[in-house]
Amino acid sequence: MNYTEWIFNEKSPIYIQLAHKLRYGILSGMLLPGENIPSIRSMAAMLHLNVNTVARSYRLMNQDGLIFTNRNKKYIVTLDSVLVNRKRIQEVRLLCHNYIRAMSELGFSKTDTLSFIQKYSCSEN
Repeated sequence: MNYTEWIFNEKSPIYIQLAHKLRYGILSGMLLPGENIPSIRSMAAMLHLNVNTVARSYRLMNQDGLIFTNRNKKYIVTLDSVLVNRKRIQEVRLLCHNYIRAMSELGFSKTDTLSFIQKYSCSEN
């Protein structure tokens, strides 16, 4: 994974954005089970971030069970594919729920919402 291409904005705390990028990297399969991720200091240097910011992100990811440290203090993507798949499905449910709620707030029916998905999901492929 090319971490140096990651871009952060000022809309939310950077540690949350970094955790999100790592999370999606794992859930999408871009970061594979058992794969090493950079140390806190290496990641901070690569991304020009404060070490404490990266440490906070890693703590979130560790609490979520998506990364762990081994005896050598290396950070590794979880080997638990069942956990990754469960969290992936949870993420999809959340995205769908948020989309449907936003469409409803804009006044669209469920039928309209599904029509938008069908119309726009394949137009770029």
